[in-house]
Amino acid sequence: MSRYYIGADLGGTGIKAGLIDARGVIAARSKAATPVTEGAAGILRALKDVIRALLSEGADVGGIGVGSAGRIDAAEGIVRYATDNLPGWTGMRLAEALTAEFALPAAVENDANAAAVGEGWLGAAAGLGSFAMLTLGTGVGGAFLHRGAPVSGSQGAAGEFGHAVLYPGGLPCNCGQRGCAEQYLSGTALSRRAAEVFAGWDGRRLLEAFAAGHPLAAGAVEAYLDDLSYAVHNIQSYLDPAAVIIGGGVADSHSIWWEQWLSRLAALSPLSVKVLPARLGNEAGMLGAARLIMDREQGLECRFAGVPD
Repeated sequence: MSRYYIGADLGGTGIKAGLIDARGVIAARSKAATPVTEGAAGILRALKDVIRALLSEGADVGGIGVGSAGRIDAAEGIVRYATDNLPGWTGMRLAEALTAEFALPAAVENDANAAAVGEGWLGAAAGLGSFAMLTLGTGVGGAFLHRGAPVSGSQGAAGEFGHAVLYPGGLPCNCGQRGCAEQYLSGTALSRRAAEVFAGWDGRRLLEAFAAGHPLAAGAVEAYLDDLSYAVHNIQSYLDPAAVIIGGGVADSHSIWWEQWLSRLAALSPLSVKVLPARLGNEAGMLGAARLIMDREQGLECRFAGVPD
């Protein structure tokens, strides 16, 4: 019988998980809305229900990997800090809770780190030893992988590009700071920009209007792309990665704005910046989380075959 691993991606909007083999083939899927109004207990219950649905498939499962929003102590499997996107999640001993419930080893990592592991394994960053990832979703996440392994930092906060200050004294952020990149680059921020152009517009409508040549939409999207350029320039300055991978829900629409963005990035940054759109979409986090527990169960450091030292 083939060996499988459960990879779960837990965010402020939804929980999705897959039953995944060593080649990255997803044999079954399960998902649920994240019940944020029910606090930590409700979120944990929903995650367990998603996992339980996959275990009911009867496969030989070697472990559970979870990519969760927040600052994660990956060694202990603890959520050290989470914003109000996951209310009450700070302090959750997630690996311990899952092992107690399912009698399986569990690994927990920041969701952007997990997505980056997925992209490094099977996606846009395959073969790159050092790369950064910037995820533009409900919030803004980030990750840095060096020699094929996530860099977590001393407090699990490495790669929190969304909470680097882009505009000092700018818009208030739910992390307690002002002017964070998340307030200008997230899907939520793009929808706010859209509503400033026309009441009732969301980010998708703004991008559709931009593609159609609407002048007011063009101004709003170009301002967004300039902010994205500065954020990526800063990442390149700090870390000098081989590439910066752009993922998340906003990046799913990259065919509309990518070429114009490359021109603006080149004009705004004197650095040589290689940027690539993520390839795995919504599956990156699941795949990366599965890869993390796969490697841990086999006693391996998370490394990818063929990456340079």
